Amino acid sequence: MIESIQGLKNGVVGMRAIGQFTIADYSAIIEPQLKNLEAAREQLRLLLYLGADFTGFGEGAWGNLTDEIRHTHFHRGAVVTDDGAIRTGLNMLKWTLRGDVRTFQNFEYEVAVRWVGN
Repeated sequence: MIESIQGLKNGVVGMRAIGQFTIADYSAIIEPQLKNLEAAREQLRLLLYLGADFTGFGEGAWGNLTDEIRHTHFHRGAVVTDDGAIRTGLNMLKWTLRGDVRTFQNFEYEVAVRWVGN
């Protein structure tokens, strides 16, 4: 399940994964927020928090997510996770993305929130 993170700066789309991250969750929760920002012509800032409650990606979700972010124009993206494989995968994808993406460990959540909001 994906839930929106409230209380972030305007233009920051924040999502927290609880349990499994699925394609259906992304489509229902994240895509509408991205479309609203695009319509308002605001710079997109994306925060993805894969903390202790995150149990993994559902079938096809990792591929779908990475494909979507490769085609999304954004200003900054922060992924917060202690999962080394996810951090490594994103670091390898950085050169294909249209925006500044950084990974943070879970204990750096507040640092990530400040960075992505600037």
